[in-house]
This record gives sequence, structure tokens and C-alpha cells, in this order.
Amino acid sequence: MRCKFWVVMGLPLVAGSALAQRVVPWQVLGDTTGAPRGCSASEGIVAISLFLAAMRKADSAGLVRNVVPRFVFSTGNFTPSDTFFAGRSVPELLGYARKRSRPHERMSVQAVWFNRWRGRDLQFGPIWFLRYADDLGSTARPGIGKGAYRCGQGVLVLNLAPRPAGDPGPDRYRGVPRGVR
Repeated sequence: MRCKFWVVMGLPLVAGSALAQRVVPWQVLGDTTGAPRGCSASEGIVAISLFLAAMRKADSAGLVRNVVPRFVFSTGNFTPSDTFFAGRSVPELLGYARKRSRPHERMSVQAVWFNRWRGRDLQFGPIWFLRYADDLGSTARPGIGKGAYRCGQGVLVLNLAPRPAGDPGPDRYRGVPRGVR
């Protein structure tokens, strides 16, 4: 299954008032079948997007809303001066987000390969993205990762790393990623 997917999510303009519509283009690949009652892949995509927005803004309330109580987030070294980070609590995540906001870090998701629902968790990986920051150089750093979204709760796992040189990325990808059957 290969399709283009556009997620429309409402964002409050003023607390409690009108909603603005924002279209988030993501290439969605893989298998999203088998969702439990009341769950959808589009909710997972919105949760990932809101989580990354909260990271970019170092928004503690946004992080609390978009991760499950026992989550794991990690990111590898994208340059020799970059540091590995792994966090399992909102205070750890917030500290990392604040540190990374100083060099204006942002991530842009390109595509997500879904690997079906397992219980209430929607597994995904690879997730292809571009990472930008003043201290990472003048060009975007391609990344790859894997994770899971828990229905109705938020991001359960998100592990990110530099994209290997041999990975063609989502735009030129043909067939099933290694390890996915």
C-alpha cells in the first residue's frame, strides 16, 4: 500500500475560540490496517506532528499532552559535535528541547512507514525526516527512525538517528524497507 496522505488538524487561534485548519503533507507508506475501535493512523500522524512541534517550542504542556506516561525518546549524533540523547521523563525531554531550541533546531517529517497495529499501538518505521539546526551545518541532515503511537494517548517510542548513506529515503524508495515483511 502506497499513498499520499494529507492530515488536516485544528489548531486553536485563541484559547477556546475559532480553529484554524493546517494541512500537513506526509507520505504514508505501509500497513495501517487492524486499528482498534476508535483509533486511526491519522491520529498517530497528528500526535507525531504535535510532539515535534512541542519539542521545537520547548513546550512542556505540549510534551505532556503528546507522550504516554512511560515513553522513550532518543536521538543519535548527526555531527561529531552533536551528542546522543535518551529521555524517559518530561523534565529530561524538556531540558533537551530547551538546549536544542538555542540553535533553532527543527525537524521536518518526509514520510512514515506504518507496520500495522499491535494491540493499541501503531508501530512505524522507518520514519524519514530532515533535521535542521544552526550547529549542525548549513544543510539539512537526513534522518531515519522508528517508533510507536499509542491510541488516544500519544507517542510511546521515538528513536531517531542519522540516515545511512545507502538509504535512498522516501522519495526514491522502491519496495519494502529491510526488515519489514
